[in-house]
Amino acid sequence: MDLKLKHSTDEILEHEFKSNTAGYDALEVDMYMDEIVQDYYAIQQYSEKAEARLKELEKENHSLKEQKDKFEAENAVLSEKIKMLSANESGSLANIDLLKRISVLEQALYKLGKDPTKIKNSDPDNR
Repeated sequence: MDLKLKHSTDEILEHEFKSNTAGYDALEVDMYMDEIVQDYYAIQQYSEKAEARLKELEKENHSLKEQKDKFEAENAVLSEKIKMLSANESGSLANIDLLKRISVLEQALYKLGKDPTKIKNSDPDNR
């Protein structure tokens, strides 16, 4: 979308037509004005393309904002799940510590010659 104009605004302002006894050379003026019209046509085409591109970019921007909002909502849900998992993790670690302690106690019982699976519970309600 390069805009290539034949005349700058300064050139148009400073352009002087050759005059003859009857006035300006009509052909020269006509050719110069044709070039200016072509420049304005090029500007119009460039402007229309720029406006179309702007509309495309606005649609894309809107779509990206919707995606961003969706991802932020998903992020909030996942963050909440991570918090819940972190809270459960501390409970799970406590359970692991208890299992390790039970294992150590069972090993101690085996060293004493007692089989922990054969020990009967003295409390009949807690089996």
